Formats: sequence, structure tokens, C-alpha cells
Amino acid sequence: MTANSIHPREKSTTERVDDATDVDVLVVGAGPTGLTAAVEALRHGLTVRIVERKPQRGVFSKALVVHARTMEVFAVMGIDGDIRKAGTPFAALNLHFNNRKKRVHVDLLAQPWGDTAFPFWLSVPQHDTERVLENRLNDLGGQVEWSTGLHQLTDHGSYVEATLVTDTDPVANSKTSVIRAGWVIGCDGGRSTVREQAGIALKRTGAGATFLLADVKTTSDLIEDEGHMFLAPEGLLILVPMPEPRRWRMIAHVPSGAENLLGSVDAAQLDALISDRAGITFGAHDVTWTSQFDLSHGVADRFRSGRVVLAGDAAHIHSPVGGQGLNTGVQDAHNVMWRIAESRAATPERAEELLAEYESERQGTAGAMVGGVARMTALMTSPRFIARRIRSLVAPIVVSRPFVQAKLARGVGMLNLSYSQRRHIRGSGKWGAGNRLPNPSLRDGGRLYDRVSKTGYSWVVFSNHAVTADAGDGSTPRWMGLPVVVLDESDLQHGETSPRSAAVVLVRPDRYIAAAGADPDSLGYAVPSRGRLLRAEHGN
Repeated sequence: MTANSIHPREKSTTERVDDATDVDVLVVGAGPTGLTAAVEALRHGLTVRIVERKPQRGVFSKALVVHARTMEVFAVMGIDGDIRKAGTPFAALNLHFNNRKKRVHVDLLAQPWGDTAFPFWLSVPQHDTERVLENRLNDLGGQVEWSTGLHQLTDHGSYVEATLVTDTDPVANSKTSVIRAGWVIGCDGGRSTVREQAGIALKRTGAGATFLLADVKTTSDLIEDEGHMFLAPEGLLILVPMPEPRRWRMIAHVPSGAENLLGSVDAAQLDALISDRAGITFGAHDVTWTSQFDLSHGVADRFRSGRVVLAGDAAHIHSPVGGQGLNTGVQDAHNVMWRIAESRAATPERAEELLAEYESERQGTAGAMVGGVARMTALMTSPRFIARRIRSLVAPIVVSRPFVQAKLARGVGMLNLSYSQRRHIRGSGKWGAGNRLPNPSLRDGGRLYDRVSKTGYSWVVFSNHAVTADAGDGSTPRWMGLPVVVLDESDLQHGETSPRSAAVVLVRPDRYIAAAGADPDSLGYAVPSRGRLLRAEHGN
């Protein structure tokens, strides 16, 4: 513990926010996770400040892949079009096995993606993702406070007191200020000050692997919308297409302790590495960014302490393989902000339940993701005999199977993520409680997500069941103050199906199913306390 660290009082309930707070939410960190948190706070009617220790937005690509589930989040935020314009979808993934003697071609665009409007993995540099997010933040009236970092936190139960230090002038003294926030969201990365101040531990486990990343141009004729993974005897090599013509992201596993390679990396070294592992004359030039690190992974012991919440890399760190980090952080922020908005009008007990569910859902998700990526990374990089045999003999057979390729597309795309097991819920298939709400195509050309609320709860009712909604205001039917979407089998495109057992599902603001049953009265326990007060079902 440092002298500045705090011991927030542990509570079984969450106290109401003090009326004298300066802001509802203080977000620390302005990467993709922090920017998402700030935008979501404003969309949900909260006041927010977002601070970032760095003087300006980053200019390097860093995280590169945005997955389908994250695109669904961005669609709710109103930025999916801009993100899509900044990126390029992967058309295919080529996996090269057994010293390049065996190649498996996975046509990603031809997979049965099912119920999503974003059937692809999108290659888009992190600086472009951050640019789009910051523009959206500005459009909603927010702004990043650059060169401003967190120095100290004190959780008083009904608010958090935060000491900020602003250092915009290298000559003048730093400026210190103190604010009172209802909540503090730590999105400040793997070396999180928020996490340290809150006294939350994150134990890193070394993976025994060193990775080199580089953004580099090529003179080769590689197809520019297809990725490549070479499981070579010399080590793992991944080539990811970037939106800029002829520019690629190289991800390479190098022997630990290879100091002769790490440090100052030039185009000639990259060319030699790619030639050794891929057998191609790459023609590397114009190296714009490199990064090298000893891989480690871990998940924070807690994602929350009182009114201090962790999200993104502040809560979980892991391998770059699979491109899950940025996506998981964005989904953390999306998950927590609607809960904070709901908690304002909830009883202390219900508010505590809402935030406890965030920790349960997202910590469990992060743990499973970190563990899965760690195991996959170990399998792809281990020099052990059994791992090498699996890579050369077993993996090509398994990955060649169509059902495995379909599962790979949706699974990596994060569309199959369910909270039902985390919350010990028994659901009814894909329409069951705890699952992502399916987004079937409708005959009118839209999708189900177009009809449900963007910031509040909604009912989805299937008219083939004997359920009748209140008339409401005569235009939008409502139950218990919440908007109702009525679907008939005839509304669904051919091949789409409604649930066989549930007549009604209650949809959360993050498009996950809160409850499913035969009628709304049986689901009253799951209706939010502020359901009749929702003001933004037609809002941002």
C-alpha cells in the first residue's frame, strides 16, 4: 500500500449519491475504454469528467481488431458507421501449419454468422477508434481533460473525493484540484493508479513468451484483406491487414531473452523474420510503430471497491492474440454505465445488486477470456513435443471442419458471450435470461435491435403467444412503464425463429436478456425500479 492509497468501507448496500457532488462520474483514462465510459455516461443522462495523464490522443495503431459484438455496442452509441469507414473487414484467415506444407483457408465472410448486422472482424487502428469516440464525446458536450492525472482517492460512501493534478505547462507548477464524484471509473491501463489507490490487487503471471509487434509496409502481393497465421518451427507469426494500402501488422513470438532482436528493430530484421517463418519476400519498409514485451496475463481480484470501479486493462491484461483486449474493455464500460444510471433512482439494496452484477458478469468474462487466450497462446508458442505435434497434425484437421470455422467466426467475434452461467440462470435456448438478445433480420429490412430502446429496458413480446400489452399513449404500447416491441412470426426473415417457450423477454439497456417467461407479470421481479421514469427510449 502506498501512502496515498485508500481503504473504501465495505458495504452490503450502496449509499445514495451525495447531493453535493461536482459530477456524477469521473472517468480516469481516455483510451477506448475510458472514452466509451464517458460517452455512455452522457447518453444515459449523467454528468461526467474524463481525465487523461497524456497530453494528447495517441497516434499509433496499438490494438487493431474490432469485433462484431463491439460493433453492436458502437451502433447503440451512434458511431458504427464512422468506425466501419475507418477500417477494413477481414475477408479470410489463412492458417499455415507443418512448416507451410498445410494451409487452411477460413472464408470469414462466408460463415453462417446468424443474427448480427456486423458479420466480420474489422481491422481498424486504435487511434482511429479513439478519434471516432472522442468526436462522439464532443458531440454530446463532453471533452477530454488532457495532461490531467489522478493523484489520490478517498471513498466517503456516498461520494468519492479525487485529487487531480494538471500539468499542461512544462515551465509552470502543476495545478492540483479536488472534486467530488458519485463514481470513479478506472480505465487507466495495466499500471492503473485507480486500482492501486483502491487497494485492488492484480497478480500478473508470466507466460514465458516474448512478443514483437510492428506496423510495416510491404512490396509483396499479399491479398490485402486476408490475415495469415504461420505456426512455424521458428515461432508464431501473424500478419494482419491494415486499412492503409500495403500496410500490415506483424505479431511475432520471439525466444525469451532475444535481446539481439528486441530494442531497435529495423525493416531488414523484420524482413528476415518474415522470410524465415512465412517463406515470402515481404519487402518490409516504412516501419511506423514497434512494440516488444514479455507477455503476462492476469485479472484483478475485484472489479469494484465501493464507488470505485475498474474497466479495461485496469481490470485485466492478456496476450494480443485474438484481439480481445480493446473489445473487452469497451464492453466493460458499456455494461457498467447503464447500471450506474439505473442506480440513481434505485433503493440502496437494488443499487448494490446492480453493481455487484457488473463485477460478477465482467470479472467472470475476463477470467474466462484471459484463461482461454493464455492457453491458446501457450499452445501456439510452446516448444514442447506434444504442443508441436498438436500444431502440425491435429490443428489442421480440426480447423478444416466447417462447424469449427463457424464457431471461430462468432466466438472470436464475441457474439456467443452469455452471462447465464455467471448468474446461475437456466434459460430457454438463445432467448434465455443472461444471453445476448438475438438480432434477427426482419422483413421490413431492419433488425430487432432497431426497435428496442437504446438506453433503457424494453419488452419484446411474441404475438403468437396470448399476451396483451397496455395501450399506453396509443402509439407505443407499454408495460410497467417500459416500451413494448411486438413481433410476429411473419415479421421475421426466412430462417429466423422466435422462442418456443418464452412469450415475453425483458431486455436490458445493453441488449442482454434480463428475464424471459410466459407473461410480464411473472417477470415483475426483474423490472427496474425506475422503469416508469425512463426518459430516453427515443433518445441518444
